[in-house]
Amino acid sequence: MKLNTVWGYGQLFGFSGIDGKNRYYNDFIGTLTRKKIGIRFELKEWFKVVFPVKGRISFKAITGDMIDAKTAAGEFFLAFSDSDTLVGVSPVLPEITGEKSLKTVEVHGAKVWFNSTDALALRVNQRTDGLYEFAVAHSTNVYSFAVKAAEEGLRVDMQALKKARYDYFRKLPKCKNKEYERLYYKALSVQKVNVRSAEGKFPCRWTTPDRVPHKNCWLWDSVFHALAIVTYDGELAKDAIRAVLSRAEADGFIPCMMNPENSSYNTQPQVLSWGVWEVYRKTGDKAFLAECADALEGYLEWDRKNRDKNGNGLLEWFTDPDEKKCRCGESGWDNSPRFDCDEELDAVDFSTFLAADARYLSEIFAEIGQTERSEKWRGVYERIKEQINALLWCEEDGAYYDRMLGGKLSKALTPASFFPLFAGIPTKEQAKKMVKTLTDPNLLWTATPLASIAKTHETYSTDMWRGGVWLNVNYMIIRGLRSYGYEKEAAALRSATLSMVQKWYKKTGTIFEFYDPEGQVSPLQCERKGKPLKTPDWRRHVHSIVDYNWSACFTLLMIQEEYYDYE
Repeated sequence: MKLNTVWGYGQLFGFSGIDGKNRYYNDFIGTLTRKKIGIRFELKEWFKVVFPVKGRISFKAITGDMIDAKTAAGEFFLAFSDSDTLVGVSPVLPEITGEKSLKTVEVHGAKVWFNSTDALALRVNQRTDGLYEFAVAHSTNVYSFAVKAAEEGLRVDMQALKKARYDYFRKLPKCKNKEYERLYYKALSVQKVNVRSAEGKFPCRWTTPDRVPHKNCWLWDSVFHALAIVTYDGELAKDAIRAVLSRAEADGFIPCMMNPENSSYNTQPQVLSWGVWEVYRKTGDKAFLAECADALEGYLEWDRKNRDKNGNGLLEWFTDPDEKKCRCGESGWDNSPRFDCDEELDAVDFSTFLAADARYLSEIFAEIGQTERSEKWRGVYERIKEQINALLWCEEDGAYYDRMLGGKLSKALTPASFFPLFAGIPTKEQAKKMVKTLTDPNLLWTATPLASIAKTHETYSTDMWRGGVWLNVNYMIIRGLRSYGYEKEAAALRSATLSMVQKWYKKTGTIFEFYDPEGQVSPLQCERKGKPLKTPDWRRHVHSIVDYNWSACFTLLMIQEEYYDYE
């Protein structure tokens, strides 16, 4: 078992909802600093906890909740014992600073640093070998709570804690490809740290794309997380989906984004039936299908009723033409050139996702013995398939496009143009033309494919959906290629994707939100709705996000060659 040993800026460090209770509000979540060994805790105002270790540091493991190392002066170990307490062993005492000046006080043998909203308390015991056992505890407002927690932290059995942190990974399925073993365990670590416990309106554990800076729950992200998590923890995968379905409203609407108390007014790609079906295929839990079926149906009906303005069976995303940097957050393709025009579009991806989820919902109803409802949704799938082929297909280009409500195809070539492969929509002849277009190195099949807009487009760059490479897109295209028998092309895309992720993982120790299509620019220096900073800092400008959960999930699925081919 080879865990991550690469130190890198921005890696998440926090207590997972897998191990116990954590929280959304005032989350004591850290990100690794550029300099070893330091952590910046992203509170209302940040606190830094730095261990000024001199000399060579050899890391044994760096995970989302543990740092284990050998230093010239002795062992170093740091881990969360609960959501607000760090415990460990170090040859040097930690230094604590704040974003702004902090007040300090000593209380009952603990040193406390605090501001108007948060406090950190440090307690220390020096061992006979000269090393320090320590506990750093966080509390809000009342620093006496931090003092008490630090005192309790010193009583933690650190050897048992270390064993538990390693055992979590030892008990997971082994990596099937030794070339990517460290990357595999890194992906698992990212998934673990991004799990939150039940809280507020969430009745169960839930997952977030990244605890810094997004921190909320997103609809399609949660499904993507579940697809990977179910390969090793069926109950957690169910929770990831249950959390989203628990926020369904009476009319069927499910929001794009939600937290323990609030939610957004828009929705997101409907991949929930796909996720529920695949979790069922792995767990065999038919009761889970029955539990989810009504909410899944209500949601698809809401989409059909509220996102088909012209009544042709194809769906249009909600867009905001006044928003320059994120015209279509509902689609998940925030700043894609697809939405630069001011016209509403029959969207190829929205319609394809509806078709795919209708097909999976049909399977779900058949499996739980509701034949009439199963036949209904099979019919919905066939009708959408027919409309996509009739209205969105371009024979000349060998691709599908969004269609303006006036009838003109947009001709903005993106990977969404090939999503119909995922839903079994094209004929074999159409698929052949699509593969030729898809693999053209002058369009989307870039040095590190797939670019999110064709190289020939005037907006092509490293910016998010204006060129950036996304793992969820590549995974769905791989799945689509495989379903039509294009195994060679699917394998090539998988290989290129993993090589891309591995390259930047080895340099930075992390898995990113998106990547440069030319493979030259560090993800930290890619544009993201604006020019990057010379020295990345998400508080000043959000860069390609570090330890991004769905990228980790699809990395794991690709390493394990788990494609969920439609059966």
